[in-house]
Amino acid sequence: MEYDLTDLLSSDDPPAAGLPQTVHESQLAGLLGISRQRLADLARSEIVIKTGRAEYDLPASIKAYCAHLRLHAGRAGRPSEGGDVLKAERLRLTKAQAEAQEAKNRLAAGEMVSAAAVNREWQTILRDIRAAVLAVPSRYGATMPHLTANDVAALDREIRAALEGLANGNA
Repeated sequence: MEYDLTDLLSSDDPPAAGLPQTVHESQLAGLLGISRQRLADLARSEIVIKTGRAEYDLPASIKAYCAHLRLHAGRAGRPSEGGDVLKAERLRLTKAQAEAQEAKNRLAAGEMVSAAAVNREWQTILRDIRAAVLAVPSRYGATMPHLTANDVAALDREIRAALEGLANGNA
């Protein structure tokens, strides 16, 4: 006996009343609107209840299949907890690619500069500062005639020691 899902749903009887307890796989596949191969996959996953060779428990299988569909509909668009690692990794990769492209666009628009360019610029600035500071003793000695050559040399040693300390991380 073949059952049509619309006839079953429009019946005023309780859902299990008048239904057979077991149906052939082709009947259940037809009721669920899936192929027999998909039905076999669901049986292996214990989503539908197989009672014998090509026979299924109709009420239990429909309830379990509907619960399975509700579970997947509730998770749609979100990675599942622990079970869908590949989906989560793809989502993470897509997000990282979007962020990388956004950074490239901002760099091209001049809203950002590369770390290498900032590093080169600071090296140039610090080299100029070092040269200016090292020139202080000779310039100061030229404007202060009362200082001896030893005084200018002592000032030069102190400035070099301070710069050396900064270069080594000692303030």
